[in-house]
Amino acid sequence: MSTPSSSSGAVEKPQPPESEKIVNPGSTVVALSNENDQPSLDGLGSDDSQSPQNWSPWKKRLLFLALMSSSILADGGMTYGATLVAPQAFEWHTSISHSATSLNYGILLQGFGGIIAVPFIDAYGRQVFCGLSIAPFTLFVVLGCVYAESWSVFTALRSLQGLFGTVPQVIGLPIIHDMYAPHEWPRYINIWGTTFLVGPFLFPAIAGYILEGTGSWRDSFKVLTGFYGLSTLMILAFGYETYYNRSTGFQQTNRIKSLLGIGNTNLPKAKTLSESSINIIKLTFTLPLLLIGLSTMINFTWPIGITTTIDTFVRAPPYLFDNVEDASIRFAGVIGAILGFCFGYFFNEWIYNGSGGKRKAHWRSEYRLHGVWFPIGSMVCGLLTYGLTLNYGKSWVGLAFGWIMVNIGLVGSMVAITAFALDKYPTHAAVVSAIINMWRTCGGFSVGYFQPSWITKDGLAAVFATQAAVVAVCAVLFIGPAIWLGRRAASRKTAADVTGEA
Repeated sequence: MSTPSSSSGAVEKPQPPESEKIVNPGSTVVALSNENDQPSLDGLGSDDSQSPQNWSPWKKRLLFLALMSSSILADGGMTYGATLVAPQAFEWHTSISHSATSLNYGILLQGFGGIIAVPFIDAYGRQVFCGLSIAPFTLFVVLGCVYAESWSVFTALRSLQGLFGTVPQVIGLPIIHDMYAPHEWPRYINIWGTTFLVGPFLFPAIAGYILEGTGSWRDSFKVLTGFYGLSTLMILAFGYETYYNRSTGFQQTNRIKSLLGIGNTNLPKAKTLSESSINIIKLTFTLPLLLIGLSTMINFTWPIGITTTIDTFVRAPPYLFDNVEDASIRFAGVIGAILGFCFGYFFNEWIYNGSGGKRKAHWRSEYRLHGVWFPIGSMVCGLLTYGLTLNYGKSWVGLAFGWIMVNIGLVGSMVAITAFALDKYPTHAAVVSAIINMWRTCGGFSVGYFQPSWITKDGLAAVFATQAAVVAVCAVLFIGPAIWLGRRAASRKTAADVTGEA
């Protein structure tokens, strides 16, 4: 059975025998020139005016800005309440640790929401889900949180926020795939990925400052509702359908129809939905994606654990942080994420263009995965610094530096893994994005439940040292084999080419 491409939705055609490989009529294929080894874009000509890759720079920038406005709210809006759990616990007569679990179900449903959305994105296009995932669903769910009268109602609404609000995290890769050339993908993945990875640290800080100024956690959620409203307006103003089938030259240009999902793909809906669902299952258990997915889950578990539980530590002795101090320490996470972005940006430029063009001439996607080693080392050092600082009650500066190093690892490794996945599976951008999103949210969801009891049993030093060891070992066990599989496949292809020429 042929499967629809997540980037275009078109059905794959048989490959021709020539060296240029046409994967899909709606996808962009990289072919290396024999003369200058520069990547060329098959199927993209100067007269291809409707292709999103040929849109004006400002049209693409504004659309990308609208995407980032919704992406930063996906995780940022979900962890927004991390600095508000203490007043909520007081209002609803529960413990701070129990109040903090209101975030967990929404984090979990982010992963499943992305998986559910992919077949519909393939069948109905990008714009309808980019728009409707924010307005009206997520916008009104967050507004409902303002008026929740119990912890149970509030948690249920937050869960729905995670389910509906995650779509921008999944739809970002297909939009980048549609609008930009392959050699530009890592750069824009880096920017987009850093945007939604900065959110979980920036937005709790904003919420904490508002809490200090107004004394009400509900006022903080009113501001969050305003952020969602602003993002909605940006999507309505600058959003366009980016699906484009190069084989037919079709591209939806009617803004109203694109928002309603009418005629965005012109694909048979039932067939596309079923084939895309099967495709998700197949790709989830494809060995390279399974390996990097497991690594992603581990890499996200401990940083998200810090984000959702630090409130418990810094408000207790010896730190006794107030609302402003609790909010301000979140900027350590923001700084770490930005530094991780910088590393990912320069590494991806170097790995592709360095080595005198030798790697570019014999390129394979697995080269991107070498970008995880430094970030993983930083995460290991950060977890040790953070845990030992807490264990011995040392200065909050140790917590901040530890968190910075952890987030360098989080963002740097995520950029490398995501760039590898899109590079290796360019015609399945939405599926790949949803699978990675599912793995990372599964890790982030679980840690809030087992870490507090684990710390009580074994102590802070033992817990964070174990976490650091798990990160290091899993990087070797999961990323190492993924790189080896790519090298083996390349060797077999080279041997087959030599045999064929003989």
